[in-house]
Amino acid sequence: MGFFSRFSEGLARTRERFKEEMNVLLDRGPDVDEDFWEGLEDTLIMSDMGAKASYAIVESLREEATRKALPDAYAVLDALNDRIAEQFAEGGEQILDPEESSILLFVGVNGSGKTTTVGKLACEAKTAGVDVVVGGADTFRAAAIEQLQVWAERADVTFVSRERGSDPASVCYETIEVAEREGAKLVLIDTAGRLHTSADLMRELGKVVNVVRKRAGETPVYTVLVIDATTGQNGLQQAREFNSALELDAVVITKLDGTAKGGIAVAVANELGLPIIKLGVGEGPEDLKDFDAHEYAAGLVGDYGRSADYESDEDEGDDESEESYSDDDEIGDDDEDDDTDEYDEDESESGLLDDAFEEQDQLDDDDSSLDEDDEVAAEDEADFEDAKSSDDDVDDFGEEESENAADEEESTEDDDDSDEESEASDEVEEEQPVEKKGWRRFFGL
Repeated sequence: MGFFSRFSEGLARTRERFKEEMNVLLDRGPDVDEDFWEGLEDTLIMSDMGAKASYAIVESLREEATRKALPDAYAVLDALNDRIAEQFAEGGEQILDPEESSILLFVGVNGSGKTTTVGKLACEAKTAGVDVVVGGADTFRAAAIEQLQVWAERADVTFVSRERGSDPASVCYETIEVAEREGAKLVLIDTAGRLHTSADLMRELGKVVNVVRKRAGETPVYTVLVIDATTGQNGLQQAREFNSALELDAVVITKLDGTAKGGIAVAVANELGLPIIKLGVGEGPEDLKDFDAHEYAAGLVGDYGRSADYESDEDEGDDESEESYSDDDEIGDDDEDDDTDEYDEDESESGLLDDAFEEQDQLDDDDSSLDEDDEVAAEDEADFEDAKSSDDDVDDFGEEESENAADEEESTEDDDDSDEESEASDEVEEEQPVEKKGWRRFFGL
């Protein structure tokens, strides 16, 4: 992971909080009015940039917005990173110039990272080919000397120390003497942590600084304050007290890899005008990096401008739209051809189906005609059978009537009343032709 990536990751919580506030501010609209300026200033203050620095940034943006006639809030935010970067003091390059001899005295409260910073700088300078002498003047904290000795051994540099409880000023004096004998260009001295709220401890530390400056002669002495970035606005108060007592020359910000209050560097640089020479973003020797104002500002608030991202997204969107449109055209042409072929096939199949349906209808009509003929024939046959059965019944009836008539004739011969028998015979003869006449009429005979 690169330095800027780690640096940006370390400021992620500060950046997220800042963007949350800005999103709330922008939700009401992009108008650049008094409410926007007040909301922007409040957001910067809540990011631990301090009231003074926040006011300076907003006023600078106001002037630029008026001069350039910026159209909306997004255009204002495009210039925010540059305005934040302007708050940092320039200079400090000569403090760690490998071509120049210098003595660096590191001060700060307990736990700010002074000892670790001295060890990392020793490793960096030794890697660059600079002769270094390290002095352990923190004779009060337990294991402080042992910790710095491990760093000195790791960097392969000369280490000067005394027993625990010794006078810190005497350790500084001896360290400078050793550096002069060895011809070292860089002297790094770790001092005991001092609580900035204790006037007595601050005066004692002032005496140590004065001793070093007197003993150094013409060699420049730089007093560097180490601030833990996680302390927020308390770090600004520390810087005020140490600067008042010791006349600081530079600042190192440590523990940026886990802070949510990264804006404190802006407040310190703006109020005290002190250059920031190093940033600590991890525990390794390579995690102490040179300070760059623009990278710091970008990591602090992010790239809130819409122009670059918007244009990039718009270009990508146009390319994707053109590709999609072209693909859609090709797919549409293919689909149209396929639809045409399918339509022709469907038309052909439809014609065949129509012919088949017509033939089927004709067959159905023929079948219906045949069925009707069959029904008629069946009805005729049934009528014929009925008629035939009726004819048989009439024949039987005729035979019976004839037999009866013969019997009656025989009986009339034996009967003394010949007239009545002849009349009955006449009646029978008259009825029998009538029945035969009806049967013949049934068959049209």
